[in-house]
Amino acid sequence: MPAVVRPYVIRMKSFWKSNFLTLILLAADVLAFCLIWRETWMIRNALNDRFANPINPLDNYLAALKALLIVWLGVMANCEHYSHQGKISSLNQSGNIIRAGIGFLIGTSVVAFFIKGHDIGRSIILLAVVLMTLYVYVSRTLLRVIKEYFIARGHGLTRAVIIGAGETGRQVAARINSHPEVGYHLVGFIDHDPSLAGQVVDGSPVIGGTDNLVELLLRHQVEEVFLAVPSMAQDAKFNLITECEQARVQFKIVTSDLLRVIADRVKIDDIGDLNVILFSDGHLTPINAILKRTLDMSIATAMFIVTFPLFALIVAMIRFDSPGPAIFAQERIGMDGRRFRFYKFRTMKTESDPYKTAPEDASDPRITRFGRLLRKTSLDELPQFINVIKGDMSLVGPRPEMPFIVEQYQSWQRRRLDVPQGITGLWQIAGRKRLPLHQNLEYDFYYIRNWSLLLDLTILLRTIPAVLLGKGAF
Repeated sequence: MPAVVRPYVIRMKSFWKSNFLTLILLAADVLAFCLIWRETWMIRNALNDRFANPINPLDNYLAALKALLIVWLGVMANCEHYSHQGKISSLNQSGNIIRAGIGFLIGTSVVAFFIKGHDIGRSIILLAVVLMTLYVYVSRTLLRVIKEYFIARGHGLTRAVIIGAGETGRQVAARINSHPEVGYHLVGFIDHDPSLAGQVVDGSPVIGGTDNLVELLLRHQVEEVFLAVPSMAQDAKFNLITECEQARVQFKIVTSDLLRVIADRVKIDDIGDLNVILFSDGHLTPINAILKRTLDMSIATAMFIVTFPLFALIVAMIRFDSPGPAIFAQERIGMDGRRFRFYKFRTMKTESDPYKTAPEDASDPRITRFGRLLRKTSLDELPQFINVIKGDMSLVGPRPEMPFIVEQYQSWQRRRLDVPQGITGLWQIAGRKRLPLHQNLEYDFYYIRNWSLLLDLTILLRTIPAVLLGKGAF
């Protein structure tokens, strides 16, 4: 096979291997949910004489089914029941089943509220949610049993490599080889020491070095990577994660001091009795992107309307304090590397270089007298609600940086551009402007991999006292 074609063929095989089962699960879920919804009505109808009010006609419930199916399948996708990578008996999978049940209840109730004309009964909603949650548990348990049956016969094994041929790496290899039920085929080791290439370590070959990781992963059709080098530098670990994502490969870390920074929703898996942490790519799903954008538009529009009377006063004070425009506009880098015009109230003298490093304390001579007050109270950032409404930014996310700073990023640092850049974020509420740049990036990396609406709301709420108290601001 020509080298230029190999990556596309490998990815196509991986796509069909992953998505064929997803399509089967999706079809089974649609059929099951439709039957459960209908049979729930039948059960309630059979018990009509035990209720004060008779049940509404079946047609009312069937008419609502299209909208309900979209909601139910969205809940299943959001709870990762179509990724089918974890074990049903694991804590994470059990948690996903509980989350799905809660999502079914909330989603069905919301749909019932907005289609009041169909008058969906509460007893139907509750019983259907219980039966659907039970179905999810049974169907995914059956899936596990079927997968274990084929794995025991050597089918459907996940091709894996271990980065690090040292003691930790050999322990991982021993666990994989002694626990065939976990379903891995160990391709070999990858090590940073090029002299080990071609050698055999504990029965497995060292297939190459980390300097050409992506090419090795594609060539050997690797599906999962275990990082087993505890002493590796932080930047190197982050870069390896990024390279694995480029090759569409799952990444698991065996032991790490980075758990507090980049654990992906605390997904814990195991190989025998060895715990590992699973990492995914951190991109927002379409549903999550819509939810985040809805939250942004709702709050940003309301805040812009409420604070607009302040705009005229601030503009007048800026013009009175120093000559020049009241609004400072600068080119920044947004999501996916897009450039946009970033707005703030001007807090520095007009002769200041707009692309130099930002002031580090309030005594910086570039800051105007009124600018110090604006920066201390964060009122200088009010015009960024316009950026949010336009779609250039989000309320919460990594801070948009200037182009010359982004040009200096390492590959893992560019991952902060995978989500919309924000007005506030984790590092702002943790210490704001006094945190070093590299720590800011790690906070951003954590945010990207652990995003949720709840996290956004938490950051927004904690931003309020941080602004009022002037925490870390100047």
